[in-house]
Amino acid sequence: RSSDLSRMTREIHKIAAEGAAWRITQDYCIDKPGPVPVEDIAMDRGVLCLEANLTGCVARLVRKGKRGIIRTHIGIREAGRRRFALGHELGHWFLHEAESQFFICTGEDMRDYKGSPMEVEANLFASELLMPARLFKPLAEDAEPRMETVKALAGTFNTSLTATGMKFVDLNRHDCILVLSTNGVVAWSKQKGNRSGLRIEKGMKLHPESLAYHVEEPRGQLGPERVPDEAWINQNWYGRAIEVTEESWSLDGYKSALSLLVVVD
Repeated sequence: RSSDLSRMTREIHKIAAEGAAWRITQDYCIDKPGPVPVEDIAMDRGVLCLEANLTGCVARLVRKGKRGIIRTHIGIREAGRRRFALGHELGHWFLHEAESQFFICTGEDMRDYKGSPMEVEANLFASELLMPARLFKPLAEDAEPRMETVKALAGTFNTSLTATGMKFVDLNRHDCILVLSTNGVVAWSKQKGNRSGLRIEKGMKLHPESLAYHVEEPRGQLGPERVPDEAWINQNWYGRAIEVTEESWSLDGYKSALSLLVVVD
């Protein structure tokens, strides 16, 4: 129990996680935007990637010495999600050998940038491996903050819309917030750093004046459109006078909406 607690409370080593992924992209001469051959890299490093009918998780890593097996759930429909799951488990492989030989990871773990340090590090590693910042940033930094832009980047790197959106929020010059809502409730939100003074609470019910509240049909999309700031912002720590533009897309088959908010003072 004490070892489990120490894993939860230790610091997150962001630079080490992203640095490990950067070194791998250097080792394999990945110097152009495009799909990183994550399965080939895994195989070359002694890790076999398989699909299996997993229960209660989306991916699992088992290590024995210098060999390992990553199993991803056969029910993952999107190639981008599976590739991120593989990248996440490779993060555990490269970063956490001394801490565990066995990892079971859920979909929530792969969206978690605030919880268990090891899961956060595995996500940081996967993001940097699949979307190297030095290749992603020139395409994203000055791009218009639109869902179509995120979709195009996801196509370029063969990554999921959500993972690409998170990377975009970090590297775009605008003040953006990415929000996933499921069944009318905010599941998580992602924004650049924590200095904006704005907060969207997990578990918050969607406001009727938000566009996400009205995106129901499969592949539906609304916006971009200016919405009342109170439709989204739960806390405005610095009392900023802001305008919020929202664009929301339904995620087919998940009863969820992905929203990109752009905040302007």
